Amino acid sequence: MKFILVILIILFTCSNVTGQVNKVKNPSFEQYSECPTMLDEIKFATHWMCLDSSWSPPDWAHAPFGNPDFCNVCAGFNPHIGVPNTGWYYQFPHTGMGFSMAIMFYDETINTLQQRDYLQGHLTETLIAGQAYCVSFYVSLANEIYAVNHIGAYFDDGTIDTTRFPGKTQTHCLPQVFTTSIINDTTNWVKIQGSFIATGNERLITIGNFTDRAHTSFVPAPGIDTTGIHSGGVGGYSNYLIDDVSVIAIDATINAGTDRVITGTDSVTIGDTLDSYLPTYWYANGSLIDSNTAWLRVRPDTTTMYVVELSRCGGDNITDTVWVYVGALFSNAPIYNTAAITLSPNPAHGLLTVDGAAHGVVTITDMVGREVLYTTVATAHEAIDISGIAPGLYMAQVVMPDGGRKLIRLAVQ
Repeated sequence: MKFILVILIILFTCSNVTGQVNKVKNPSFEQYSECPTMLDEIKFATHWMCLDSSWSPPDWAHAPFGNPDFCNVCAGFNPHIGVPNTGWYYQFPHTGMGFSMAIMFYDETINTLQQRDYLQGHLTETLIAGQAYCVSFYVSLANEIYAVNHIGAYFDDGTIDTTRFPGKTQTHCLPQVFTTSIINDTTNWVKIQGSFIATGNERLITIGNFTDRAHTSFVPAPGIDTTGIHSGGVGGYSNYLIDDVSVIAIDATINAGTDRVITGTDSVTIGDTLDSYLPTYWYANGSLIDSNTAWLRVRPDTTTMYVVELSRCGGDNITDTVWVYVGALFSNAPIYNTAAITLSPNPAHGLLTVDGAAHGVVTITDMVGREVLYTTVATAHEAIDISGIAPGLYMAQVVMPDGGRKLIRLAVQ
């Protein structure tokens, strides 16, 4: 009985010994204290606020200057902040049920109103000095007058939060990550991504346009006629939707979870539930099945290899693999690693020797599950040709006639 208990603990305990990979709290605006009912209620989105942190809904003492909007499916058909359709936009969230909307540009030459919005959020911890971080978030242009560039993310210890003019252009702040391209897509979500090295005091992220009118490029939004825009004090607004904010260490790792066994129609959670949103891709036996989530609930019909790929700046992505075995837990077939089977050398080059696997099937897949080699081993000691496999990291699996499996990470040089 003690032996069985140990096996159960090993098989069914997901190890989450590390902290959250994404350093942004409530990164996709799913958590909220109250459902929004009007514009300028970003503080209802948990862990998010405007620069003037003394403001709290529904006190409109400072509104509408400098206060981003919180938009969520819970608002129903609200004409201002409902999802997906309002007078400002027609857009579904990039993921989940919510997003924010912020004024990234306002033509101050028309009047003196200070109507820039700055979206400020809390990090899970202060960033580490000298550590490089990859920052990404998604934006989509609302149905507004102008499309602009210089949308970026600024990190600090809260000094920017001391301003009494939250709608003023914050030109004294230099965003660590920003785009120089004009973003004019009203249909799709556009990813803004970049990296920076932390100084060690960054505990807040602020998203907005920190560049004044003279240094911001702005063009008419698609389908907008700007004739007469300056008449009658009509402003030149530029509203953008914001979703799925991510700050991860440049060398962050990803956790697909521990191998699991299910029977019948059981389902199981794979991945790391400490995080919600992560810039990821999920594959099942080599096919893309989901993205932009840290974990999945799956119910495969047959034994399946799942691979999660974490997107990091510079294309240096990293993967992790988890197997979900479908079958009886205590069947006679040894479904986990068989010690008698060996694959050598590792790293391998040209030839891979397989010992103890007579009549077994060897499959080698890349780290997203695409098959690169499939062969049968006839004898207990046999070398197979892997010269056609490009150098890299792979998963090698040997399946025996009785169902026994050997699974290892294989480096090919």
